[in-house]
Amino acid sequence: MKWNYKIDNDTQILYFLSQARYTTTNQLARLFFTSSVRAETAIRRANFALQSLKKAGLVSHLKRRIGGARRGSASYVWQITFKGLKFLKNQDETVVLRYKNKYEPTQHHVEHTLAITEIFVETLETVRNSEKLSLEIFSFEPNSWRSYQKLSGIGRTLKPDAYLELVNHDYEDHYFLEIDRSTESLARVVNTCKKYIEYYRSGIEQRQKEVFPYVLWVVPDDKRKLAILKAIQKELYNFWELFTVITLEEYPDYIKGGILNEPEESR
Repeated sequence: MKWNYKIDNDTQILYFLSQARYTTTNQLARLFFTSSVRAETAIRRANFALQSLKKAGLVSHLKRRIGGARRGSASYVWQITFKGLKFLKNQDETVVLRYKNKYEPTQHHVEHTLAITEIFVETLETVRNSEKLSLEIFSFEPNSWRSYQKLSGIGRTLKPDAYLELVNHDYEDHYFLEIDRSTESLARVVNTCKKYIEYYRSGIEQRQKEVFPYVLWVVPDDKRKLAILKAIQKELYNFWELFTVITLEEYPDYIKGGILNEPEESR
């Protein structure tokens, strides 16, 4: 998605929720109410807007909260309703209608989706605070996915958590993003990397974009970063250079071009 400043805040919130699926009040406050001097004021304004949209039946929140009930309305996890999607579709025919699942999503799914949302929020915050960066594209799932065929002819789908394009002065950077929360085994991480290698070998992205995106793993801490780096260097041979592993804390500086790929221990 690209940021559209020409539509009102409520519609921007709905459009964002249609793409991101889940977001917290705090994340929405950081995205849409940055004119507030204090974070608490931004959260109050975000909550007021969300309650108004909820009364109109355009959004709802999950029963489960992030951080517990003591955090109040700031801990709600919000999603767009079918009515909200229909409202958007009346303005934009490209909006895809989908019905809400009867059951609440699992905690793992919600937390992973919120982690992807957080990457978008941090991307936009970094762009806003930079004089040289501009955001061209941020695609959430499933818009980030890529279809291709293996050399055997079998059809496959690569499923990045997100796809990002940034312009840095005269240069354009492309990224496939994988958000790791230390919940998957290293073997599964390596297998995911092998799917990227298959897609790289297909040449589809290179023909369409004239470049293959960086595959950027964003991880919680340095321990996990080092473990993944060692695993992919050991298992992926010459292809390991397709992959970069950074911590969430390093992410803003990385997309500005400010950190190296690997820690001293992995050299």
